[in-house]
Amino acid sequence: MMLKPRPTEIINRDCPLCDKVHDVEHHIELSTLPIKGDIVECVVEYYRCPINKIDGEDSWTPAGMLDENLLRLRDAYRVKHNLLTSDEIVSIRKKYGLSQKELSDLFGWGGVTVARYETSHIQDETYDSLLRMVIGDTTFALAQLKKHQANFSEERYVALTNTLKSMIKAEGNTKLKFQEIRNRYLDFDTESDANGFKLLDIDKLADVLAYFANYVKGLYKVKLMKLLWYNDVLYFNKHGNSMTGLVYQHKPLGALPLAHGEIIFLPTVKVIEEEMELGTSYNIVPLDTPKNPIFTLEEQEILTAVASKFRDVSGKDISTYMHKENAYLNTVEGEVIMYSQAAGIVDLGR
Repeated sequence: MMLKPRPTEIINRDCPLCDKVHDVEHHIELSTLPIKGDIVECVVEYYRCPINKIDGEDSWTPAGMLDENLLRLRDAYRVKHNLLTSDEIVSIRKKYGLSQKELSDLFGWGGVTVARYETSHIQDETYDSLLRMVIGDTTFALAQLKKHQANFSEERYVALTNTLKSMIKAEGNTKLKFQEIRNRYLDFDTESDANGFKLLDIDKLADVLAYFANYVKGLYKVKLMKLLWYNDVLYFNKHGNSMTGLVYQHKPLGALPLAHGEIIFLPTVKVIEEEMELGTSYNIVPLDTPKNPIFTLEEQEILTAVASKFRDVSGKDISTYMHKENAYLNTVEGEVIMYSQAAGIVDLGR
């Protein structure tokens, strides 16, 4: 239900105040409204007739638009009081493939409880805490399913149990990958020239992978590693620190980050293994439901420049491109490439 205030639009539609079709004003603006004994700010929509008034009123809100206004008002209250929004509750169901009734049944709640939370009611803190536990702990979701097995048919119970067990295994593998990456960076636990004066930020790295997978086609491992390099050094040269905190080494195909074998299996992208004449290649593609991470304007500027420059360039050609950089020429195989050695890389215009 995200909506931003915007200038008034003129729309030709049926006007109930005039009982005819003509140009009316469509308003979307920020308003301060009362709810549950509190006052919150939220965006509201309505129509205004510039011609007629009824009982001194020249505006109206159709039923569907009114429902959306009320939902935004409730979500604004939720945000203010640190409760899950309606969209966040919907995302729980999507994560586990549950209907509104099934999510209610998972907790042993009334069958329409979740439906109400998504449309017309605000959950209390106790119910909110349980919902949050399901978000962060799939094993808790499985325990709840077992506890309330009687609420599900045998077939559905078995299917959900298998789904949750698969998710738990996948989450376990992800945690192992995270730990393996962290282990490779134990010697780089302070900000230095080696990591671009930024400690490794795995969450940011995962978001960067998702971005490149979304916008760069034919993204194989070699190409991805070079995109990471240029993204980090360009950001470093402009802002004084790297974007991800990766540490890069001089390797035959160019700069290669430590833990490159584990990085590609972060959960924001999908890896397709392809058998080639010279061995296995790793094609990095978006998830079936792609993650769309949020970046700062400064980060987005660099990411866009790198993706645009190398979108249609092969991994081999990017390696050749990088071999001309002083940062590569002035280091030897296996040596860590300091970010300051890439000071000459200020843009990708050449």
